Amino acid sequence: MKRPPPPTNVEFVTDLMEFSAHGALIQAFVLQALTYYAQKVAAADPEALDTGMVSGHAWHGCALEIQRKLKQRFDS
Repeated sequence: MKRPPPPTNVEFVTDLMEFSAHGALIQAFVLQALTYYAQKVAAADPEALDTGMVSGHAWHGCALEIQRKLKQRFDS
């Protein structure tokens, strides 16, 4: 029997946010985790974030984008 394909990242995150033994508290946890990691990455030197797979400047840009979007969402 063929196994179904794994969920996409979007499906995985949606499942995390919508189906938790801890109810809606999981949503605060996920958003706090995004906030924390984005702060760490945004504070780093982009060159220090370079890997063989990802440009440090692009990774840093993702962090800045997440920070901006979280600020828009919660400072409105």
